[in-house]
Amino acid sequence: MNPPPLLLLLITTTTLLFLTLLPPSAPDLAADRSALLALRSAVGGRSLLWNLTEPTPCNWVGVHCSSGRVTELRLPGMGLSGRLPPATVGNLTALQTLSLRFNVLSGPLPSDISAASDLRNLYLQGNLFSGVIPDFLFSLHNLVRLNLASNNFSGPISTLFNNLTRLGTLYLEHNSLTGSIPDLNLPGLVQFNVSFNQLTGPIPSKLTGEPRSAFTGNSLCGGPLQSCNGSSSGKKLSGGAIAGIVIGSVVALLLIVACLVFICRKRGGKKEGPKDVAIGKQAELSIPVIHLHFAYDISCNLCHQSGDASIS
Repeated sequence: MNPPPLLLLLITTTTLLFLTLLPPSAPDLAADRSALLALRSAVGGRSLLWNLTEPTPCNWVGVHCSSGRVTELRLPGMGLSGRLPPATVGNLTALQTLSLRFNVLSGPLPSDISAASDLRNLYLQGNLFSGVIPDFLFSLHNLVRLNLASNNFSGPISTLFNNLTRLGTLYLEHNSLTGSIPDLNLPGLVQFNVSFNQLTGPIPSKLTGEPRSAFTGNSLCGGPLQSCNGSSSGKKLSGGAIAGIVIGSVVALLLIVACLVFICRKRGGKKEGPKDVAIGKQAELSIPVIHLHFAYDISCNLCHQSGDASIS
């Protein structure tokens, strides 16, 4: 006997409702492995050296696991090329460190990277990524180090960087960023560089303590660069510092003069000694000469007298 249609409809509806209320399966290591294989297929490179016969990806080059999940992916300089497709890196939801630096990756960043909410270190420098720095990066509130240097990113530096309150390193140099540097309120920021972009305007006051090299190659002013009013750059010296410099200069000058006077007197004393000795020697030599002349005159007179006597 077939069940009535109404009963079949009720059973079917109940089953579907039960299935929809079930929680989705949590990502696991198998899901991470599938994401890594999709990444390998998309960008190639020396990640082809992965031993695919191993059941776990945790032994693959550049892959580190913790608590049964992939937490680090480090593939620097591996010859990766092309675009990062969705459902690859973004499916590694337990990822804490992603390093794809010094490859040939291009295009915009996939938006599902924001799913890796535990990401702390993101190293993408030395690639060909382009476009505006995407807003979804600013939802990664655990980011501590962000390096996007030496790419082709363009557009302004967003004020949404202030959402990354734990950020300690921000490297944006050697891109094509435009506009001014926004006021960044990042208390933990210790490494910052925006050099060699197309930025203009004054350097925000909270960044004036950064070195000059962090801003060169732009049309910026203020801080360690030339003042925005055209005057010489650099911090003005305080009155105490100027007074100290003046006093130190005067003391140094007096010491130099005293040394010169001492040297001159010492040299003068050495010259007078030999001169006096020479004069004394000349006096001693002149006395015998006088005595010789006197004896000669006496002898001549005696000769004349004897001659006169003989004649007479």
